[in-house]
Amino acid sequence: MKQKDEFKQNSRQKSILIEGRGVDFGMKLFRFIIPKYPYFNVYTRVKMPPRGAVSVATAVAQTGRYRVEIIDENNFTGGTDHGVIQRESPADFVGLYGGLTSTIPRVYELGSLYQSLGIPTLAGGNHINAMAKEALESGIDITVNGEGEFAVPEALDALSNGGDISTVPGLTLMKDGRVFTTPLRLPIQDLDTVPIPDVSLIRDLKTRIQFIPLGRTRGCDFVCEFCAVSQHLGSTRSSSPAYVMEEIVKSIENGYKVFFVTDDNFAQDRDSTAELCEMISEYKRKTREKLYFVVQVRADVARDEKLLTLMRAAGIEGLCIGYESPIEEDLKNMKKGLNIKMLDEYTQTLKRHGFFIHGMFILGYPTFKDSRRKMTMSLRERADRFWEFIDRNKIDTVQIVKPVPLPGTILAKKLREENRLFPLELVDYAKYDGSWLCFEPDPGIDPKEFMDETERILRRFYSFGSLSKILYQIPLYPMELTCRVLNRMLPSLANPEERNNVRNLSAIIQKSFADGKRESDRKFRNAKLRIGGRIILAKWRKDCHKERFAETIDKARAFIKKHAPEMAKSPAAVKYAE
Repeated sequence: MKQKDEFKQNSRQKSILIEGRGVDFGMKLFRFIIPKYPYFNVYTRVKMPPRGAVSVATAVAQTGRYRVEIIDENNFTGGTDHGVIQRESPADFVGLYGGLTSTIPRVYELGSLYQSLGIPTLAGGNHINAMAKEALESGIDITVNGEGEFAVPEALDALSNGGDISTVPGLTLMKDGRVFTTPLRLPIQDLDTVPIPDVSLIRDLKTRIQFIPLGRTRGCDFVCEFCAVSQHLGSTRSSSPAYVMEEIVKSIENGYKVFFVTDDNFAQDRDSTAELCEMISEYKRKTREKLYFVVQVRADVARDEKLLTLMRAAGIEGLCIGYESPIEEDLKNMKKGLNIKMLDEYTQTLKRHGFFIHGMFILGYPTFKDSRRKMTMSLRERADRFWEFIDRNKIDTVQIVKPVPLPGTILAKKLREENRLFPLELVDYAKYDGSWLCFEPDPGIDPKEFMDETERILRRFYSFGSLSKILYQIPLYPMELTCRVLNRMLPSLANPEERNNVRNLSAIIQKSFADGKRESDRKFRNAKLRIGGRIILAKWRKDCHKERFAETIDKARAFIKKHAPEMAKSPAAVKYAE
């Protein structure tokens, strides 16, 4: 209580009423917080802020009416004690990034802290959009529906000037004791009007940002039932290639040359994707800059080999591909629009073009009463199919997750309708990251086996045996590199068309050496990544045992079985209690 009183004394005497609560304001500082991950996982090792959070904070800063700072709790020099942070630098408004469901408990914890001190709290993101009422009952004053670059500055202006916040479009808040949604704010159609995100707003970085998040498109034209993007952001809209190029150049001027494109499907707008790749290639040719890009695509980008060539020339090295499953029944139930033969062919095409492939999979996708195809094979058989596909296609790195019933998705709706979601009192949002089981699996699948099978594939892939491969390959590296270079150079010299494309012998040799070295280096890089992946897996396993998660699953299943009739009538009304 003493600490809370100190916070209140630090605030200057300007009062605004939010749902009957007096709030004191001083210098207008908007603090945007990116909450820390609850568990050690693959994301904790990558130092890259979420683009949406930085974009919204930048939009507020560019109004010139507020001081803005971003605190990324996953990459912050100081401790994450917001008592100390607030005492040193009192914030007048606090924004919270709610784009990842697994971080929502931390969002609500921080929201409740700041709210108890009279600081207005705002939050947005996929989860918040789907669960606005929940957020408003958990420490959040205002939720932002959809994009926030224009909504948040307008909301802050209304709060700061004593205006009527309920007239600002695109918000949800409590009014007269009820949930109130303000007029609809349409999605931003001209994304070039959005300020280029300024990562310098992030204060006290512990580690230099590894990847600058680029975004060219928003929304998605596909409706995969496990994904919330299309529900949250609607159909696809794109920035102009010139806008993206401006952001790339600004990042380079600030010393950043490694980028991750956050678009859910980089190649969705084919023509502007090709134009952007050509612009990057031209910039590289003029400046001699070495740039590295990782993008997310569907496997069927391989249909357009001309585009693949442009992507490689632009410096796009890595592709994150959501294969989801190498099982026909799963793909049909997910409505992916692809089959296994296509996935095999497309993957080989992408490998031939020299891309590094990170494959993303979902094991044990549930079937429902209305599923187009019922699953007939056992979980072990399915897991073996996953391994065969990964091994057959020589995927460079993999991520295998359990289905996550993210709020707002069709998947979550179906599981809720069939009373299969584990109660949040036992399996809370912190476990909604794909590493933990959050629902009752299909009949015949033991939940503990479910957990074990996912880990079995990952342990087989991310093996410490990769270390022996590195030691073995080191003395053979010069010979292997020479063979790879010759295998590429000799056909080029023998092919008249290649000679016409490459003006002289020196250029042919340089290109052959670069391609050969990339392939040889890939083996070393993959081996190192597999060792790192095994370390992450071991840390997760330790967390799982510490949590005694197997016992938690037993409790959750027993609860569902006991309360099935009540849940069928009103799932939300049935709460878990010891």
